[in-house]
Amino acid sequence: MANEKRREPARWVFSRELRDTTLTHVDDENDVKREYFITKAGSVGRRVLFCGKITQKSEENETIKLTVADPTGAFYITFFSKDFNQDTRAELGLVSENQNVMVVGRTSFFTSNEGKFYVNINPETVREVREEDLEYWKIQTVAYLKRRLSIMHELSKSPELSAEQIVSLGFTEDEAAGCIMANSAYSTPALGPLEDLLISMNSYHVSEDAINLKDEVLDIIKESGAFGGITYQEILDKISKKGKDSEQLDEALNLLGSEGEIYEAEKRKFRPA
Repeated sequence: MANEKRREPARWVFSRELRDTTLTHVDDENDVKREYFITKAGSVGRRVLFCGKITQKSEENETIKLTVADPTGAFYITFFSKDFNQDTRAELGLVSENQNVMVVGRTSFFTSNEGKFYVNINPETVREVREEDLEYWKIQTVAYLKRRLSIMHELSKSPELSAEQIVSLGFTEDEAAGCIMANSAYSTPALGPLEDLLISMNSYHVSEDAINLKDEVLDIIKESGAFGGITYQEILDKISKKGKDSEQLDEALNLLGSEGEIYEAEKRKFRPA
């Protein structure tokens, strides 16, 4: 139906990014108030999707509480039986401590008397998942965070960038809008902890050849100056003349990306961060 309202997307974020959030945006439309989180890395929304291990579960009267740990910290989940679908209540009955779960939920916020900002998750779906699912979520969430941090770096250098200009660099309209909002809301957001997080999440083995190649590849990307970035093939053509291959290039690019030195735009084009 033409007038049917699209459901708000669930943002894939690490607990550290959500925990570092201190600002929200209230949208008052048709007398309905909706409060959206604004993370320092440009994720904006009311719903989240995350995976992790249940480290604590408790039930008291009509309230069930879960603590779910991802590789960066903990999410805190509270279910009130009187307010939510009983299908969710049934799902919560099937999970227990030390199980890996995927959670989709809506965020709520409060500030303590001491000024501490807290985020709670009101669950919509809680399901047990495999280790492989946790790894997939982690890899994808790293990729999403990398892209948003790359936009935030562009905005730190050129705060006047428009959404259209950011999209022309290979990002989505949604990414551009969220990062512009975060850059404005936080003025100069401290992104160092999130960049360190990305480096710590780098779980793949890096060869000595890739480490030695890293600085050369970074210089090629910086010297290119091409609008939208230099293509993968152009970089490969340059290093191939020195006996380097695509496997070494892939590792070097992954290493540079995890260190926040470069980012990948659309169609395998790379730009310095």
